[in-house]
Amino acid sequence: MRLKKINRAFRRTAFLVFFVLCMLVVLFLFLVFLLMRTSIFDIQIISDNTALIVICVILFLLIVSQGVAVFWSRRITKPVKSISAVIEEVAKGNFDVQIDTLQFHDEIRELGENLNKMILELRSIEVMRADFVSNVSHEFRAPLSAIQGYVTLLSNPALSESQRKEYFSMLAESTRDLSGLVDSVLKLSRLESQNIAPKSEPFRLDEQLRRAVLLFESQWSQKEIELELDLPEYTYTGNAELLYQVWTNLFGNAVKYTPPHGKISVRLLPNEKGATVEIADTGIGMCEEVKAHIFEKFYQGDPSRRAVGNGLGLALVKTACQLTGSTVSVESTVGAGSTFTVRLR
Repeated sequence: MRLKKINRAFRRTAFLVFFVLCMLVVLFLFLVFLLMRTSIFDIQIISDNTALIVICVILFLLIVSQGVAVFWSRRITKPVKSISAVIEEVAKGNFDVQIDTLQFHDEIRELGENLNKMILELRSIEVMRADFVSNVSHEFRAPLSAIQGYVTLLSNPALSESQRKEYFSMLAESTRDLSGLVDSVLKLSRLESQNIAPKSEPFRLDEQLRRAVLLFESQWSQKEIELELDLPEYTYTGNAELLYQVWTNLFGNAVKYTPPHGKISVRLLPNEKGATVEIADTGIGMCEEVKAHIFEKFYQGDPSRRAVGNGLGLALVKTACQLTGSTVSVESTVGAGSTFTVRLR
């Protein structure tokens, strides 16, 4: 569509140049006609020098047309050259450039503004990529170092059977942590690279929430956590796969950070615009500083909580909500628990 607009602009420019040349020819012929009707020039002289006059007319028109062509070609090619130079810099990986659109007009200016937006998006993506790679490298180093250390310890033939079992258990735990980290990174990468709108289909939202709760049954039953479910029958039209990741991550976090004999409630509140899902717990809660960064990748407000997570769960929740047109928010008090609210549209 943008190329069609540019082609139309070039066609209008070419027509304008042609029209100006035609008007110049008509004007010149009109002036010659007026001169011939007056006594300023002798008609006999003009008739005797017809060839010379025609040559002069042709030379005049060539000079004028050349000047007009140079003017309009510079007017057209200048913004194109400017845009080409910026695109060449972007192709080299330099995202700190912008196109000066003030010198452009009409569709060329619109094209330049859209390219500037694209460059800004590419710059932000590059910053996110570099930050993501740095964080991933740091997060992978911890479980890999632990695995290497336990393997080295297990190679000692003087270990007792109890020590060997303990190290094998720690090695298995570190392997599970690494596997979970890889799985979370892949899921997040797949969600963030999605450029096609997720498919929507009707499904029972209340049943999906129950499946998410049952997925962690062994964990909340072992901690003897009290569950309070308010899930009226409700059919929602959306992407079931993405929303299931939202519920499993939010409910999984509630189970992790709720102490034994605590309480978790899951409420489904249908409304005219869609539905609202609230997942509340009586866990350790969060301060205002932690709440401000809780949905960032790899962020964990309390370093001691690294043993039970990798800081990607809530980043997955936020990305999945954005893709489905939903919003997620949190209310929390230190020592009193947290309430995550997802508003579906």
